[in-house]
Amino acid sequence: MKKSFFFLWLGIIMGCAFLGIFFVNVMAEEPEMPKMVSYYTCIKIQPGDTIWSIAETYTQGTDISVEDYVQRIKQMNHLGEDTIHAGHYLTVMYQRPEAEEE
Repeated sequence: MKKSFFFLWLGIIMGCAFLGIFFVNVMAEEPEMPKMVSYYTCIKIQPGDTIWSIAETYTQGTDISVEDYVQRIKQMNHLGEDTIHAGHYLTVMYQRPEAEEE
C-alpha cells in the first residue's frame, strides 16, 4: 500500500514538473514579428547625405542589414559606386508592418 502511494505521488510530482517545464517553454517563445511589406519612394539627396547614412535610416526596425540595403540602393538606382550628390534623387525602399484585416 505504501509503495502504491509513493508511486502515485511520484507520478503526480513528475507530471507537474513536466507540465511546468512545458508551459514555461511555451510562454518563453518570442512573439511573432508582424509581416513587413516593402514600399518604394523617391527621395531628394540632402547635403551631407551618404548612401550609408540613408541605408542606416531606412533599415531601422527591419531585418535588413545596412550592407545589404546599400547594395539594394545601388542596384535600384544603377549606381556603380557609393558616391551620391546633393540635389539628385534616389529610389529607396522602406518597410512597414502589414496592415491587419478588419
